[in-house]
Amino acid sequence: MAEKLGSISRQIHWPLLVRAVVFTLAWWYLPAWLFCVAAAAIYFWPLLGTLNNLPAFLALVGIALATPGSVFAGLLYGVLCYYLLLIKDYLVVDRKSARTMLAMALCFFLFLEFFSVWHAGFSSLGILWAWIIAIAFGLLLNGVISPRRGKEVNDEQVSARRLRHAAVGVSTLLFFETLMICLFLPVDFMYQSIIAFLAAAFLLDLVPAYFFRELDLRRVRTTAMAVFILLVITMASATWKV
Repeated sequence: MAEKLGSISRQIHWPLLVRAVVFTLAWWYLPAWLFCVAAAAIYFWPLLGTLNNLPAFLALVGIALATPGSVFAGLLYGVLCYYLLLIKDYLVVDRKSARTMLAMALCFFLFLEFFSVWHAGFSSLGILWAWIIAIAFGLLLNGVISPRRGKEVNDEQVSARRLRHAAVGVSTLLFFETLMICLFLPVDFMYQSIIAFLAAAFLLDLVPAYFFRELDLRRVRTTAMAVFILLVITMASATWKV
């Protein structure tokens, strides 16, 4: 048992864990503007890897600012911050999968915050926030597809960049429409969030797979079937408001 505990202890990156704890304490005790300053200091030092993961950092700070203080939320944001710092400092081997998992987690909490406020149909301010959430999703998707590595100079790279931008733009538009559909579903905001999350997970799995040349018919069928089954279970278990 002592050897196992020692092995786990050696796998923990203690400096990053301390910074994640500071992130949580700053969120709990400091005013919003000072928390943003502290979070930026934690994230941007050192500068290595900051641009690649900036959408995830902004999403995390935005979620934290929108959430009332609670011990559970503080622990959760500390874990997400620690995971983000591991990815940023290149301490995770499979960074592509790690970015996907982090993006999915952040998307779920973004949707939860959105639908907890705007869960009852049409409003102009709700539509504006739906656009903001959809754009945040697009930025997270772009961060998963292609971390920026150097300058894209030749024709093939420029073409790939344009295709990536087009895919992210179309996905953002489709997801905005998904959010609008969810707003009109007569179910609890938790179920609205889960349905939106399933749509986000579908896109976060298949769109990056295309750009990493990992997309095939079997993967499309598997992902579509899994999302469909979970969607049916979610909608069947929801209490529909008549």
